[in-house]
Amino acid sequence: MKAICIEIFSIFALMEYYFITGTSSGIGKAMTLQLIEKETAVVFGFSRRQSISHPNYRHLTIDFNNPQQVITYNFPDIPDAQKIVLINNAGVIGDIGFVGNKQDKSIVNTHNVNIVSPSILINRFIKKYQPMETQKTILNISSGAGRHAIAAWSDYCASKAALDMFSQTIAEEQSFLPETKRFKVFSVAPGIVDTPMQDQIRASGNEKFPFHQTFVDYKAQHLLTSPESVAKGIQDIIDNPARYHEIILDLRNHL
Repeated sequence: MKAICIEIFSIFALMEYYFITGTSSGIGKAMTLQLIEKETAVVFGFSRRQSISHPNYRHLTIDFNNPQQVITYNFPDIPDAQKIVLINNAGVIGDIGFVGNKQDKSIVNTHNVNIVSPSILINRFIKKYQPMETQKTILNISSGAGRHAIAAWSDYCASKAALDMFSQTIAEEQSFLPETKRFKVFSVAPGIVDTPMQDQIRASGNEKFPFHQTFVDYKAQHLLTSPESVAKGIQDIIDNPARYHEIILDLRNHL
């Protein structure tokens, strides 16, 4: 009955549509759980497994390591949208270790998930919704590692740096278009967040990662930011895009 009521409500109300990648855990899941409590919000979640069930949630099983799956996805018609948002959150750190000791397959996988598939998704998102005169935002979850080289994280650093530059280039392109049709674009470093990626980092060992103990200490000293806190910060950017003038953001400066 609740699902039917929401569908009827959407006929009479302007809706908010969110497309979020990596919704099975971490920041993506926290963001989704926060948004679906709004009556006028619908979240399309992209991930390999489904961990959320709610009338306002639409799950899409997509493996971002397979860009072909992204190419075949068609964004829906949403004529009642007052807000359209794409959040590229899915990401992997890949093999942790020095170049020369990495698995070739991991290099391909890391770049597919962190930059190739998001770039394709953004391209299709802009193509679909560029003509619409409504609030449109693309928010990419980047990393401080894309702005500072970290030994043993070469693929992660490189792919996140690429995501930053891709975001800046899109914003530059949008500036040539009529203001009513532009997308607002952000690339946001969320800080050191308590997600499954941190588990992988702490499991890597000193022999592969010179700063291993530092990340073990972050956890032990309760210095990791919760996904829920990050989700709230991202929500503020989405709700108030005009207040944020920079494309490349560090969320820690705004929490």
